[in-house]
Amino acid sequence: MRKHFGAVVSCALVVAVMTLGIAARTFAATRPVVTCSNGIVAAAHPLASQAGLQILMKGGNAIDAAVATAAVLNVVEPDYSSIAAGGVMMIYDAATKDMVCINANAPNPAKASMQTLTKDTAQRGFAAGMVPAALKAWCEAIEKYGTMALAEVLAPAIEYAEKGFPITERLSSAIQSNLTLLSIYPTSAAIFLPNGEAPKPGDILVQTDLANTMKRVAQEGPDVFYKGEIADEMAKFFEENGGLITKEDIANYEVEWGEPLHSTYRGYDVYSPGGEFCGALVLEQLNIVEPFDLAKMGSDSPDTLHLMIEATKLAGLDRDKYIADPKFVDVPEKALVSKDYAEAQRVQIDMAKAADRVVGTDADKYENTTHISVIDKDGNMVAYTTSIGSSFGTGVVIGNTGVFLNNGGGWMEFKEDHINKIEPHKRPMNNISPVFVLKDDKPVLNIGTPGGDAIWQTMFQLVVNVLDFGMDVQTAIEAPRYRTYSFGGNDVRLEGRVPEAIRAELQARGHKIRTFADWTSSVGGAQGIVADYDRKVLMGGADPRRDGYVVGW
Repeated sequence: MRKHFGAVVSCALVVAVMTLGIAARTFAATRPVVTCSNGIVAAAHPLASQAGLQILMKGGNAIDAAVATAAVLNVVEPDYSSIAAGGVMMIYDAATKDMVCINANAPNPAKASMQTLTKDTAQRGFAAGMVPAALKAWCEAIEKYGTMALAEVLAPAIEYAEKGFPITERLSSAIQSNLTLLSIYPTSAAIFLPNGEAPKPGDILVQTDLANTMKRVAQEGPDVFYKGEIADEMAKFFEENGGLITKEDIANYEVEWGEPLHSTYRGYDVYSPGGEFCGALVLEQLNIVEPFDLAKMGSDSPDTLHLMIEATKLAGLDRDKYIADPKFVDVPEKALVSKDYAEAQRVQIDMAKAADRVVGTDADKYENTTHISVIDKDGNMVAYTTSIGSSFGTGVVIGNTGVFLNNGGGWMEFKEDHINKIEPHKRPMNNISPVFVLKDDKPVLNIGTPGGDAIWQTMFQLVVNVLDFGMDVQTAIEAPRYRTYSFGGNDVRLEGRVPEAIRAELQARGHKIRTFADWTSSVGGAQGIVADYDRKVLMGGADPRRDGYVVGW
């Protein structure tokens, strides 16, 4: 028996359907909510979730478990994850009430500019790639808030890389879709295209070089990667192949510690990353709709969807106008999340007619992203969303490291007057925006999603599903979603499960409706956890739109 989450129970993995409310629903989730009391991990691959759970069961905390999970994702979904990726990690320390945010959004190297790169060369190939960031965030999080040694936390990932794992149908399909790209680069083809073909589902994928890189880090610490022999190998590889990244770029990289943005919504405290991340947009959307009684309007109401879509379009305009690296531009994030600003935005919404608001940036950015949510028995939380940019990032495995780089520079602008223009050392605008919700300093919701431009739109919908419509976390994740696009002012896509009558009513109000497949990853692949302190229970949900799984004990 052990003390856990405010109660005492035997150790067990419990799977059951539970709800956080009584709102009526016209659809049901395809999966049960995972319920437990000692700790819970939600990630985009079952092997990664299980690795995090193993760490919790050994006595590690949420930070230890999140890093273990992230490291395994690097191995089992290399098209989405990398030890060198970019992203953001939010941490809530239950003992101190600290709420911190680690900005690990990978920056451009010093030589990256509109003179040295084009839109194409910034996306794929030897010249593309951002400075490795993820590992530095993992190690600093462990050092400050973790309880276990780095070697123990990385052990599951090293084992899967060294001994191999059976690949999923999704990963097999991703490799097949990128066969031409991966075949260009011998270092990539040697690992992912044995005999020149994509591995089939169930084939064992071994990544010996990646295992050796992680072993060195586990034994010697992150300096071997950023300043030692691994950094030398990466720098040599780029020099020999016409790349831009240098040893100085790698050695000088530092993550940025800070606090997430904060707002309130219906009496809850809501947190999401600011700066060049899009957390401000999530909070802005919530503030815009807060005066409306969404619960009374109903989750399946055309009025509700129209209102939320219009709020999303207003926030999208603010992203393109204001969100960029705050080291280069002034981001008025505190104003964006203020109640006064929300009121000024709200009056622009006509409930009878869709407004023509054209969002100016490309439609699909940072689609190859993944999210991890963890809560441990003491109420510590981690929300970590990380991205490699496009599928397999730059497409190039760096020498004998087994590592792909994030290709975020390819999503920056090549326009002199654009706030997100590509510049040396600059971090790209990033749609990533995980959310923590607390009540009286106690965790309520820990959730995040991949999905490119859909991320901050989907996050808004997920929070509303839980807090307004009382959905359990699995149902909130599975509920049909919308996504606005930049092709025109009123372009909206709805998942096919949205009833025809609702689509017709939205069209009558001026929305240009197109339909996704019933279950599309274009609206994300969320992972989330609800903490119910009254019943002393943790409840997790994972998105069937991806390979997500939740495990707890």
